[in-house]
Amino acid sequence: MDDMNLTAAATLALLIQYFIFSLFVGAARYKTGVKAPATTGDPFFEATFRIQHNTLEQLIHVIPALWICSYFLSQTFAVVCAGLFFVGRILFFIGYRAAPEKRAFGFIIGMLSSIALILGGVWGVTFSLIN
Repeated sequence: MDDMNLTAAATLALLIQYFIFSLFVGAARYKTGVKAPATTGDPFFEATFRIQHNTLEQLIHVIPALWICSYFLSQTFAVVCAGLFFVGRILFFIGYRAAPEKRAFGFIIGMLSSIALILGGVWGVTFSLIN
């Protein structure tokens, strides 16, 4: 592979962010008294848990799309999209923990970024196959 250092750094940033969200779930579980394996019972805990779980749901397509888009289209484009996704997840986290209805802006940023990564990957792979 060509130099993919930025893509690797973006991937690590996303994984660290997810790990931190997981730590927040543990802290919320402790704070609210919601005992494992329960995932309901306190709105604050449920919001924190949903942030972490929704992030996992997104990462399953974002990380492969990041690498595919980086390799076949543009590492710069892919890393910028991953950065926007990262920021969107932070805004999603802040909004959701404040009030679930405030999560939309961060979610939209993340979703648009992930769509851009997927479409960029499709574009890059398609041209690679044609050529």
